[in-house]
Amino acid sequence: MLPGKMELANEKLRKELEEELKLSTEQLRSHAWYHGCLPRKEAESLLQEDGEFLIRDSRSSSGDYVLSCFWGGQALHFKIIRVVLRPRKGYSRTLFQFEQEQFDNVPALVRFYVGNRKIISDTSGAVVSRPVNRMVPLRWLEERYSDTGQPPGPTKKDGALARQFSFRTTEAGGEMAEANLLRTKDRSGSDPSSLDQLDRRPSLHSARSDSNLLAGSPETSPGIQDRSPLPPASPIFRTGSDPVLRPSAPSSYEQGSLALSGSEGRLHSKAPPKPLRAPSVLVSDYCELVPKAPEGPRSHVERLKAEERWRGRAHVTETAFGFLDSEGSFPFPHLVEAEEEPGFERPLMETVSSFQPRHFRSLLLPPDNKPLEPTALKNLKAIFSQHDCQATAFHILQVDCQAARITGVSKEQRQAMGVSSGLELITLPQGHQLRKDLLERHHLIALGIAVDILGCTGAVAERAATLHKIIQVAVELWRSAGDLFALSAVMKALRMPQITRLEQTWRQLRQNHTHSAIVFEKELKPLMGHLNRAEENADPSLKEAAVPHILPLLCLMEGEELQGESEETCDVLLRILAAARSIATNASVFRANAEAKLQGFQASPELLEAFQTEFALLLLWGSKGAEAERTERYRKFDRILTVLSQKLE
Repeated sequence: MLPGKMELANEKLRKELEEELKLSTEQLRSHAWYHGCLPRKEAESLLQEDGEFLIRDSRSSSGDYVLSCFWGGQALHFKIIRVVLRPRKGYSRTLFQFEQEQFDNVPALVRFYVGNRKIISDTSGAVVSRPVNRMVPLRWLEERYSDTGQPPGPTKKDGALARQFSFRTTEAGGEMAEANLLRTKDRSGSDPSSLDQLDRRPSLHSARSDSNLLAGSPETSPGIQDRSPLPPASPIFRTGSDPVLRPSAPSSYEQGSLALSGSEGRLHSKAPPKPLRAPSVLVSDYCELVPKAPEGPRSHVERLKAEERWRGRAHVTETAFGFLDSEGSFPFPHLVEAEEEPGFERPLMETVSSFQPRHFRSLLLPPDNKPLEPTALKNLKAIFSQHDCQATAFHILQVDCQAARITGVSKEQRQAMGVSSGLELITLPQGHQLRKDLLERHHLIALGIAVDILGCTGAVAERAATLHKIIQVAVELWRSAGDLFALSAVMKALRMPQITRLEQTWRQLRQNHTHSAIVFEKELKPLMGHLNRAEENADPSLKEAAVPHILPLLCLMEGEELQGESEETCDVLLRILAAARSIATNASVFRANAEAKLQGFQASPELLEAFQTEFALLLLWGSKGAEAERTERYRKFDRILTVLSQKLE
């Protein structure tokens, strides 16, 4: 290429780069330490001293970014994890993080780690302080490097230009000193006074405000600057009030063009948003030179406990109904190029209900049974009359522990879930099917109790006696079994409109069973109100529960309305989420409580089957209707209950 044309091309590239760096500081393209599609090997060749870093696109995961840095005598690469919060349908918020702190954009993340000299990963101890800056526009890099990550062969048209814009060169006379920092007269906005303070760790507050991001390395000595030719053109700049990220070593162009300083934009005066305090995920180096991923807690509960010890109580700044939901199918994405740990299996996303009535073999129902068969209902009443309220409560507890996967969870189930308990799984995205199953079971328990009461077509005193026994079962579920899940289902049944309208039955209850009526009004109803609002210290005995009150969380995450509760303030939602976190963290405690309560318990096979979810599906809708769509089943059965209630009173 002729000298005149080369100078023209250089000037064009310089202007193009200048326009890029004048963009908003929130845009990644406006920062010189962002090298776009720069390949891995090329990035490593630019990193020579501890603390040097650059940001580049991940070639193995489109749309993601990688921080490449030099530390401990080797180049390391860290995937910047992208976390998507979906608080509600049609809205999402993307955050970026390494191990702990989360940020709204990559520039805010870089400012935080550079300004605070915070280590990127606990295992490597790597700290980034000095950016390696590009001196060509991103468009030139995209043209230079193909999708394979290798430079294309030189051609007559661009061969000389490709050699000319090398990132680092050792040819004599090619080195240039860092361009002088722009002073107040060259910019609009305030000039941070901390620009000239080097080798000094700024405060966390100052690092989050963009005006105190230091280069983290000493200035080039005056002698070196004197011997290096100054750039002929004025430094590229953009308006704002930000300091400059300075390159750690002199970078050069052979043609003697300008040397670009750092992001080359003054970081805007507006401080970046404070990082969201949310459960963190483990991050490891994925460079092949790093021997292994960092050791750390493996299970979901261990991660929660470690975070509680490290940061105290999490401060959530946004209500995230969907919790942490990633771009991919797995909620906690690992680094792209890291090999998975031996024995690790990705959790399975369940799509089929664990309740399969077609494969259920019943002791109480004939094959191809019809809905609400009178013979089956009569046999059930006889079975219930043979057991006291406490035995009934413990039968329900045993089935609930199995349905919620609190006890009896096999090794294969734990591997498939990715966690050790269903109480952890219901807080995660892959727990969607389990949440639906538990909501189904909860409603079926309530429907079964409603049928038990409305099926008493005799005298009012008979129905009042049945109501009395159900209230006593609720008391045993609360005080003896510690099954708050079933307790809420019983209370849901007793507060159904078809039951509450039975004025004669409730009046007879207050006359013949006064104690039960008082317990229901003065103890059970207030208790459920406290539990539904996730109020702490509702009852000290609840700390020994075997099955916690998970209904509000299930309804919240599945978008269903919690019966009888119209209060949906932010305080209530945050308390429900905090309770969910506590439940997942203490899953092993609930399992131990359940095993202790069920130790030595001898269950009756017939009564145990009566509380199976598959049995309830077959009993209420028959073998043909048990697998129909849930909403349609509930709608039709609600009509049946209404007709029964109207016939009674």
